Amino acid sequence: SYILVGIDEIQQELDDQIVRTQAMRGSRFVKPFLKRTSTWEYTLVELQDIIDNWLKVQASWLYLEPIFSSDDIMKQIPTEGRLFKSVNQVWMDSMAMTAAEPGVLQVARRPGLLESLKAANARLDRIQKGLNDYLETKRLAFPRFFF
Repeated sequence: SYILVGIDEIQQELDDQIVRTQAMRGSRFVKPFLKRTSTWEYTLVELQDIIDNWLKVQASWLYLEPIFSSDDIMKQIPTEGRLFKSVNQVWMDSMAMTAAEPGVLQVARRPGLLESLKAANARLDRIQKGLNDYLETKRLAFPRFFF
């Protein structure tokens, strides 16, 4: 699977563009361009939300993927395992589409991407909580796991 790397430059440029767009919208000369600047600002802010959610999904996915690749774990916590499979599918699909069409604006305008990333983050939080509860029961059964 692919992962997002080297995104610092994109985030810096995105921040700069948002500040510039907001400065333009504050100008008294913006009237003829108000619709275009508003649309552009909306696109930039949405892109920032997409990147933030994407990086959060990526961090959690990278942590959980090796854990849930084990059949033993999938059998012991099947609910979280099913949730992880659905998140994994969203991740794989999103990354495959991005690799096929890597343009930032194409990604920003992809329908449903932000919503699917937010839903994946919510599922990953539930998975993490379920995994922590499972590990806690194992620690209570085997006190030597407290280290």
